[in-house]
Amino acid sequence: MMLIYLLKVSTCTAIFFATYQLLLAKLTFFKLNRAYLILALIVSFVIPALTIENTQEVFVNKNASQLNIAYSTDTAIEENIENNIGNISNPSNWMHILEYCYYAIALLFLLKYLVSMGYIKYSLHKHKVSQIGSVILVNTFCKLKNCSFFNKIVVDASLSEEEKNLVTAHEMVHVAQMHSVDKAIVNIAACILWFNPIVYLWRFAVEANHEFLADEETNTRTDKKLYASLLLSLAKPSDNFATHNFSKLPLKKRITMMFKKPNTPEKKIVYLAIIPVLCFCFMAFINKKQIIIEKQILRNGSVLPNRVIPAEVPLSNNLTAKKLDGSTRLLKGNLNSSQNQLAAINLDNILNINEHQNSVSINKDMKVLQTGKEIILVVDAGHGGRDGASVGVGGVKEKDLNLRAAQILKEEANKRNIKVVLTRSNDTMIALRERLPNEDATAFISIHHNSMPKASMKPSFEGIEIFVTKSNPNIKMSKKFGGYLLTSLNQLGDLEVRDSLKNANLLLTRESKIPAVVIELGNISSEKSLTYVSDEKNLRRICNLILDGFVKFSRL
Repeated sequence: MMLIYLLKVSTCTAIFFATYQLLLAKLTFFKLNRAYLILALIVSFVIPALTIENTQEVFVNKNASQLNIAYSTDTAIEENIENNIGNISNPSNWMHILEYCYYAIALLFLLKYLVSMGYIKYSLHKHKVSQIGSVILVNTFCKLKNCSFFNKIVVDASLSEEEKNLVTAHEMVHVAQMHSVDKAIVNIAACILWFNPIVYLWRFAVEANHEFLADEETNTRTDKKLYASLLLSLAKPSDNFATHNFSKLPLKKRITMMFKKPNTPEKKIVYLAIIPVLCFCFMAFINKKQIIIEKQILRNGSVLPNRVIPAEVPLSNNLTAKKLDGSTRLLKGNLNSSQNQLAAINLDNILNINEHQNSVSINKDMKVLQTGKEIILVVDAGHGGRDGASVGVGGVKEKDLNLRAAQILKEEANKRNIKVVLTRSNDTMIALRERLPNEDATAFISIHHNSMPKASMKPSFEGIEIFVTKSNPNIKMSKKFGGYLLTSLNQLGDLEVRDSLKNANLLLTRESKIPAVVIELGNISSEKSLTYVSDEKNLRRICNLILDGFVKFSRL
């Protein structure tokens, strides 16, 4: 998310600028300070954009009943499911609205900067009296005078020859040392971080440092008192941040630096303090991605090769229909795409295949636990009604896919004497807290389908993911439940399954009094993933694997 990135950048700038003000601002090593100000600003943008990968091996006993779970650190696309009711009137949530407002204001600041550049060129052309090389003499009516702009030096034609020479010598330092490049960098940064007050202080510090450098160089060739007197006589306020002005108010710090005794070289040791500050920013704001490698341990102690993610297979024409209550009807949404048209086919041919051979049923004697509670799985079809949630390839709605999956899961459960209770059995919007399961149930699953917020973005992960919430007091049992589901779903093979549970602060998994998980059954922004879960044969296999995991968990 762009806003999170910008907040990290802003925090970095605050830390680096505080370091400058506390340790470096009063030193007379102006060239080193210039390097610090520019490099630290650039590094502030670079650090939050970097990602380091941490590979973790998870050893799994192939004969054990439960997977050893490790948490992934990346975040979910649809993390705040709690807000689905509040966002139903507009598909863009408030974070997206804030992001668009940010872009609009940043663009206005950038346009203002570009307009100021154009105004400088217009003003010089209008008020130019004469030009000698890079020095432009302007009349007294020109607001831009006694300043420099990239490789141009602008001098008031009414000044005496000695004053012109001093102004020219000062501004020539800015031109020779390419200070305008620094100003362009910091001005663009100010357009990007317009909301951050630190960036304006940073710009002022860069400008002050440029003047210290120019004053230091000029004073080697002239009298300091005469030079300071000219600064005072030509002092004026300036609101143009694209130019270097010979004498810009306030002048107190600048004149103080001119007469200050230079620091001894030993003082440069202070710059070593930058190293721990830089390390801290790297550790705090760099992105971390954890890669989980699963290794299976056989009974004899040998280790199988790492689990390999299946290669992408060509798209095929798959069904977009479902057969429920003895009737066949098309799933809502058109799954056509520019690359491949997904056509509905006759389901009768599909349903005659051998379904999940190794499925495990609930024995009649197992229907009641030792506690006296009946084994019940509560299944929630996410979203519904006016809350259509995300939209996949071809316009298919997530809410319809969620309901279809929940209904098929219930059908498969009935075949195996497993009691499943649905939170909704039709296209109805239900408040999140009303979906929370009763404490008498055994476990709770909320079914969703992942998606990308922008159609142009490529899905980072196309397969199945399972979420839990660490802050739930019942996390240990939720973790076991999710572990059994992952172990079972990993037999799927045709669609990638996350090797680890993911932690997300979701209301349903946070507030549930029984073991609860959220399952993302693929990414509907991916045509391949949507094609797979739209095939009822594949969906029924997924549902049976989920039920296998539930059965094993219920026997704990």
